[in-house]
Amino acid sequence: MSTAEESIDPSLAEILRGASTEDRTPNWLKRVDSWATRAGDAVNPILVKETRQALKSRQFVVTFSLLLFASLAWTVVGSLLQMPQIYYMPSAPQMLTGYYFVLAVPMLMVVPLAAYRSLEGEVDDGTLELLSITSLSPRQIVTGKLASAALQMLLYFVALFPCVAFAYTLRGVDLPTLGLLMGVLILAGLGLTIFALAMAPVSQGRMGQIVSLLATIAILVAAEFAIGSFAMDLIQYGILIEGSDLILLIASTIAVLASFLFILLMATTAKLTPESENRSTGIRVAILVHLFCVLAVASGFIYKLTEGLAAQNPYEGAGVVTVATGYFVLFWAIVGSMICAEAPTMTARIRRELPGTFLTRLLWTWLTPGPATGLIFTAVCLVACVGSMHFMMLQMASLGPWAASQSSTHLQMSLLLVSYLTFALVGVRFLISFLRTRNTVNVRVGMAALAVVLLLMAVVPYSIALHWNDYRQFEYSVWQASNWVWTLQRTMNSALDPIVVYIVVGFGAVAFLVHLVLLGQRVLPQRLATPERVLDEYRRLSGWIPPSEEESDPLGLGTGGTKT
Repeated sequence: MSTAEESIDPSLAEILRGASTEDRTPNWLKRVDSWATRAGDAVNPILVKETRQALKSRQFVVTFSLLLFASLAWTVVGSLLQMPQIYYMPSAPQMLTGYYFVLAVPMLMVVPLAAYRSLEGEVDDGTLELLSITSLSPRQIVTGKLASAALQMLLYFVALFPCVAFAYTLRGVDLPTLGLLMGVLILAGLGLTIFALAMAPVSQGRMGQIVSLLATIAILVAAEFAIGSFAMDLIQYGILIEGSDLILLIASTIAVLASFLFILLMATTAKLTPESENRSTGIRVAILVHLFCVLAVASGFIYKLTEGLAAQNPYEGAGVVTVATGYFVLFWAIVGSMICAEAPTMTARIRRELPGTFLTRLLWTWLTPGPATGLIFTAVCLVACVGSMHFMMLQMASLGPWAASQSSTHLQMSLLLVSYLTFALVGVRFLISFLRTRNTVNVRVGMAALAVVLLLMAVVPYSIALHWNDYRQFEYSVWQASNWVWTLQRTMNSALDPIVVYIVVGFGAVAFLVHLVLLGQRVLPQRLATPERVLDEYRRLSGWIPPSEEESDPLGLGTGGTKT
């Protein structure tokens, strides 16, 4: 009489009897599977969430369908329009122009706007508050949305790549030009996406969101036309710069733009970070990276333009120095005004993370939050940047009399610009402190405060002198030293009395020292000791110590399953 195991399938009967089957999976496939599992666990969960939502959304389905239809339509229509010349004449530029616009619209417009709406929806709906109680950091949220947008761009690019390859076979566009065109399109799409993400949490309230959305759309449209004009010239004429100059130009552009976008990315992260945490250090580190890239690029171009000293032609090198100096002053005027409008309060959590020794405090305290440390950080970096540019100008002073005169003028301009901006930022610092006693001040108010201070510095002495001279024209005098517009104009014309430079530099130095003396304790904040209970919690979360009995059995059930 047969048993139940014998009445079923023999292989199943062996399993039921406990027979073990040999695992014949190759070892390399097991390692790949293990690596894929770890990689999947390490992937940003926001990326997974955003990608699933984006691929299932109507926006992606409609855009992707229109992309395929437009590429097919242009392939047919463009080929027919080129007949019969397409058989014996280069036709790639005409076909590639159409394919570029088909690909540029979703990559430069649709994807950035989708990322903007996604982050704005998170802020508007209050879901960021729910995410803040999880282990996800604001940086993971922002980078996850950026990675999801990059994945969508990759899908659009892969879908249109066969069409681009078809256009390349029609002759008329070389491979480096095609690679540069696609690279510019991809990098521009990523850059505009980062910009759109940075604009999403800027304004709160319905009116502010509408203004922010309109500004974002306007900038995206302007960028679309600007990049499109560059792409058309590139397709039509090819790469006009060759050799090491092209490599230097591409590397410099990528370094400067990537470091600037890094600042926007850190600013977006800081906007989503709670006020109780450190929101300034990341931005200031990103600023230092950007300034280093700009200095390196400016140095490379100056060396490239002036390496042939036998030509005795310093004009182009001096132009690079002037442009870089102006950029540094404008950059620190905007950034410094916002830093001076930061909230002065520093929570205990932030103070526990401050440097402890004197040397580390001397070097790293300027990266901590607060307008007091921010003003010192701004002034020191401004002097370092402008001083570096003047040092490069001095290296060209031996190239001729014109270079020597330009070096002297640049020295006066540098001293005046640094002094005026330092004095104005100190004024912004005290003006914001006064406004903060009555209202809550946003960092954007710092730019408005800087505009007011600069306007008063120029208008007040001019108005007094105009009234003193019965509203008739008058000549420049030492009493107009605070009038930075008139003073800088006379400096460019080499008609400024050196005593004015000394006065302006003296006022800037005095303002800086007064700020340093009156706010000394806040300029160098003291570090707080971390309580032992907080250290125990950090150790427990890090897995250094095992959880206590109450944490491993929060319901008090015990090992026997009954509550003691």
